[in-house]
Amino acid sequence: MANSAAIRPVSPIRRRPVHTPELRRLQVVGETRTHNKRSPLLVKIFAAALTLLALIVSPLLINTQMAIISYQIHDDQVQLAQLQEDNQKLESQVQAKSSPEKVREAALADGYVPAGETGYVTLKTGKIEGGTPPKQETKEQ
Repeated sequence: MANSAAIRPVSPIRRRPVHTPELRRLQVVGETRTHNKRSPLLVKIFAAALTLLALIVSPLLINTQMAIISYQIHDDQVQLAQLQEDNQKLESQVQAKSSPEKVREAALADGYVPAGETGYVTLKTGKIEGGTPPKQETKEQ
């Protein structure tokens, strides 16, 4: 009886067992759960295979991406060299056309005439003092 009293609590006032919905049986924690899980060796093999796959695939992806970027850089460098060459050609053309002789020839071809001497306007009298009017030059052929 002492053994059943330890299992089933007794009410101190009535001296009869207290009704509990369910009596639990004591067992070792995790005893039944380890049998239901997958084998730890299988899990370790699966993890090692995933790690090995990641170690093989990662460098391949990285090297492929680096090769793609390298080709893009090479193409951009070729394009930059071509643009620099074109820029140098244009600068030499600008310098050739901006020489004083070429500017004078272009101005005469467009109908401009050389300026005369500089004159001054007197504000009190409103007359131009000094200076000469521009001269018409004939085109030399």
